[in-house]
Amino acid sequence: MKRRQRKRSSGNCEVILSPLIDCVFLLLIFFLVTSMIKRFERQIPVNLSDGSSAISVEAEDDSYPIGVSRDGTMFGPGEKNRYGVMSFSPLSDPDGFLRNVLADRGTTAPITVNVEKGTPFQAVIKAQDRLEILGFKKVRFRIRDAALASTDASLRTN
Repeated sequence: MKRRQRKRSSGNCEVILSPLIDCVFLLLIFFLVTSMIKRFERQIPVNLSDGSSAISVEAEDDSYPIGVSRDGTMFGPGEKNRYGVMSFSPLSDPDGFLRNVLADRGTTAPITVNVEKGTPFQAVIKAQDRLEILGFKKVRFRIRDAALASTDASLRTN
């Protein structure tokens, strides 16, 4: 079989410009519209705060700290060590201790539950349920890397 060979034309090769012009025109419209949107966005009034409402250097924490260990034992607050880390001691009567805190501080005072890292979820839920049953309204949770019972481990945190 013979192959047909195309004749190569030595004629002019042309680039069709009409699709190119259409594309450039659409890009021009797109950038004009987006620049108009940017101009409208700059007109939104924003009230910036002044320096007097900045965050203070010392955080004022009015919450009462308690602890929950990996086995579900509740801990009461002790003293802060020289690094500012709170030490905890096990509670023999957690419900009585929490009732005393409730009587002293009221139901709207926040309670921060410091939970040892790796504590089972069920132990945290039991502590939350105990606090809610007693009447605490604001309960916060914080994960603590160090063990609650060990003061030596709490020196290494933070």
